[in-house]
This record gives sequence, structure tokens and C-alpha cells, in this order.
Amino acid sequence: MSRITIGSLVRHRVLDAIGIVVEHTMWDGVGGAYGVKFNKPVQDRCNRLSYLLDRADRWVLISGCDIP
Repeated sequence: MSRITIGSLVRHRVLDAIGIVVEHTMWDGVGGAYGVKFNKPVQDRCNRLSYLLDRADRWVLISGCDIP
């Protein structure tokens, strides 16, 4: 199984948005997080996001054939 690294193409499980990983950091004392720059701004509940830092378990590594 491939790992998510800087430069990986990923999809956010909740927002269903696609972007490139530009940062990796710790979310809390147990798990990591990824900072992702989206290909185009994504509408959240209140804001249009071009970048999102979220827990690592909310991101899925995708390949070219997985893009909707």
C-alpha cells in the first residue's frame, strides 16, 4: 500500500475535494495531519477553501484513474 507524502494527490473524505499535499504535521499527540492545497476552491459550510489542514485519517490517496 502506498503512503501519503508531500506531493501526493489526495481526496478529502468529508468534502470530496481533490488537492496536493503540501505539508505534514502532528494533529495531536497520537496522529498526524496533512495540509492540502486544493486544485480549485472548495465550498465548506461557510467559507471557500483553497487550503485545508486536517487529520490524516480524513485523506485518501488517489491515482489518476480515481479522479471523478
